[in-house]
Amino acid sequence: MKNILFLCGPNGIGKTTICKEIIKQLPNSAYVDSDPCRVMNPFVLNDDTIPTIAKNISDLLINYLQCPVVNTVVFSYGFHGRRREVFQRILLEISKNEHDFIPFLLWCSEEENINRMNADNRSANRIKRTLNESRKAFDSVTYPKLDITNLSVSEVAKTIITKAKL
Repeated sequence: MKNILFLCGPNGIGKTTICKEIIKQLPNSAYVDSDPCRVMNPFVLNDDTIPTIAKNISDLLINYLQCPVVNTVVFSYGFHGRRREVFQRILLEISKNEHDFIPFLLWCSEEENINRMNADNRSANRIKRTLNESRKAFDSVTYPKLDITNLSVSEVAKTIITKAKL
């Protein structure tokens, strides 16, 4: 059975970096980055753009699920604002293809989250938005929570692969 290894968590926690490390460590895997699936000018999430963005991401996930050499598709996404609507549409579309959905909620201390965003050269406004909105968006998420505050990227990837039994 194919797998979708799903990582979520607040902005700036390191989801993209960790996903890229997982595919380095995990043979027969692929990574779907949602960022290129929603590049538009101006970028807005509204009733007109949400279906398109969700289809772009869903199509990539499904294509990898159907690829004979890929066993695990690694995918990360954030839930702040209307992005949750996009995610719900993605889940609906990918449910039409047989797979195991293996989710993890990545978490770290607020101080570490700030350190990571500063290292990424994120603006003060973006950091403030993360602290006020993005972190709160995960309060109700019930996926297995992994505190990555004191772990290296390699350690996080190895831990996820082990916990997911991949």
